[in-house]
This record gives sequence, C-alpha cells and structure tokens, in this order.
Amino acid sequence: MEDEDDSTLQFENGKVIAGSINNLIGHVSPTSEYYPTDDYLFAFLLSCRTFVDPVAVLKQVIERCQIADTNPGLPTTATVAPHLLLFAQQWIEQFPNDFKRSAMMEQLHVLLRYCQNLDAECVASCNKLIQMLDSRLKDIKEKKKIPKPETFKEINFVQDCSPDVVAAQLTHLELDYLGNISCDEMITMLGKDIPQNSSCSNVQKYVNWFNHLSLFVATQVLALDLGAARHLTMEYYMDVAVSCFAVGNFNSAMAVLAGLNQSSITRLHRLKERLDKSKVEHLANLERQMSPSENFKAYRTALRNAAERYTCVIPFFTLLVKDIHTTSEVKKTKIEGTDLINFEKCWEMSRHMQQFQQVQQGVCDLEIDLNVQVGAECNGLDVWPVGIIFNAIRLA
Repeated sequence: MEDEDDSTLQFENGKVIAGSINNLIGHVSPTSEYYPTDDYLFAFLLSCRTFVDPVAVLKQVIERCQIADTNPGLPTTATVAPHLLLFAQQWIEQFPNDFKRSAMMEQLHVLLRYCQNLDAECVASCNKLIQMLDSRLKDIKEKKKIPKPETFKEINFVQDCSPDVVAAQLTHLELDYLGNISCDEMITMLGKDIPQNSSCSNVQKYVNWFNHLSLFVATQVLALDLGAARHLTMEYYMDVAVSCFAVGNFNSAMAVLAGLNQSSITRLHRLKERLDKSKVEHLANLERQMSPSENFKAYRTALRNAAERYTCVIPFFTLLVKDIHTTSEVKKTKIEGTDLINFEKCWEMSRHMQQFQQVQQGVCDLEIDLNVQVGAECNGLDVWPVGIIFNAIRLA
C-alpha cells in the first residue's frame, strides 16, 4: 500500500532501504489499485519476524483495508478482495509454517470473512485457499523420508559398493535433508539460543546428519575386527570423500573428511604408513580445496564452478549458515540512533534465501540405491547433542 504518510520510507534506486515498522507494513499492504512487488513482499515477509510478530503484520494489513473501506478520503476497497486473497496466497506459499499458530489462523479467517463481505463471488477462492493451506501443512508434517525397500539387506559398504555409488546416495540424502528446511527456519535459527524443540527442527536434523556421517566413517575405520585390513577401509572412505567432491556434494565431502581427521584416527601412525600414496595425495588435494584459509577461498571457487556444471550442488552447510549469521550480525536490524528498520539487511537476507532455494531446487540425476541410502542413514550410531553441536557450528 502507498501509505498515507511515506515520510519515513527511504528509497535508493527505486527500492526501500529503511522505514518505520508501520510504514514498511503499509508498503506491503495491498489496495484495489496497488500490490507490492514480489521481491519486496518476499523480503518483508521473510525478515519481518526479526522485528515484529507476523500475527501483528497480518492484523495490521487487514485493519488498513478496513479503514480504507470506511474512509471516503482513501482509495475504494470495493475490488481489494482479489489483491488481499493474492497476498494471503503468496504468504501461504512462501511461509506456510507461520500458519501453524492459532493466532495466525484466526487472522486468516478474519481476512477471508472480510473478503467475502466485500465480494460474495470470492467464497470459492477463499475455500480453495484454505484447502491449499491444509495441503501445505500436511506436506510439511509428512516430511520426505527414505522408503525402506521391501527386500532391504544389510550392506557392508567397503565390500558391496563402489565409492562413487556411496557418493551418489549421500547426494540424494543431502538433497532430501536440504529440501525439508524452510526459509523462515533459516532466519529463526539466527536467534541466540536454539532450543531442542524449536521451529528450527529441520536445521537441527541436518546438522545431526553431518555429525552422524562423520561418526559413521570414523567408526567404520576404527572397527575392532578390521585388523590388517584397516588401511583398506581408510582408503575406501578417502575415495568416498573425493567422489563426493567430484559430484558437487561438498557437505558430505566435508563430513567424511571430518570423520577421517578425528584424533582417534590421525594418531594411528602405522595406519598412515600403509596407505596408498596416490590416494593420500588425492585426499591432500581435497583438503586444500576445502581449506578454511582466506575465508574458504578455494572452496568458494570450486562451489561456483560446480554450480555451472551440475544440476545439483550441495554446499558446505556450516559455512552457508556462518555466512548468513555474519550478515545478520554485521548489518544491524535498526539504523543507529533511530527506530527505522534497516531494510538493506532484509534485502541481503532475501538474497541469501533465494540462493538457498536454488540449491533446494537442484535435481540429482545420479542413480538411486535405497539399500545404500538406508544403510548410510540408519546404522544405529548415536549423534552428538543437537543444541551443543548447532550452537558450536553457528558461532564457528
């Protein structure tokens, strides 16, 4: 909505860069003659939760329409219903988790009743909107899980699978975990304290998966019954790490590297002496590619190159989280010395999330082997405490 007083909205190159909370809400509020741009709507709905309750936003949007409806000095709302319904639809499509709260559902029903009072012909559209929301929430509740094959058999990776096959299945698993994380979860995780049962549960599950995979690799190498064959298992997972990197699965590559570099393994000097020199060199090259030096410069270059070659690229999630956290910390929510919201920060967070969505939309064309996926994910290992792990990674 073009607010009745845009005096505290600041623009640069046609884009809002700062404003009061009320005026930012006014700029996102539709009328019969105005509808916010898609990029502003996404940026606002994504970031507003960091400075105002989404329930208060939806309530104020409705109230603005109702005030305009009774104030002859403001634009008519006789045809605002289609825009208001489109606003609700885009909110539901982009951030359905918001509507898990009863207070949000109450405001949504207020909006729908108001639209029906304005235009009796929109009843069918209102019903369709509720059905769409129910479907989205059901999809969220029934998160993607790996279907266990009817003829599932336990697998010894080293004996039964090539490193390339394992890397392919890890990539499928990574994409499933990533696909379950919503943008609002990524923003909510920026809070200082992440409780175990918070709305960031899918982020926590993904962090757990990374540590699960690292522990799995370390446990495989340290198995008591390997004896003289231990170096072969070590070499196998070295090849898995290299294969993950080769297909653009950087998160699994780093997880496997983390497992191979645990102190319980690196202290085994006689094991190192028995390793194939060419495999050791390949692993050393991979470690250089994933090195944290110069803010992961080599990795960032490899990530850009992979994005140009592959339809599915899995970034190193810890670093992705760190980049978002850095943006959040460096750019303050409010402009210093004022109550104005720094909307440039909102645009930056929106850019991060749009890149994240592109990753989620990747298509992995590698062959699927459910036996290997189930074997990798369900091997009986316990994972480290989620809260401790997540906070350690977030602040790394």
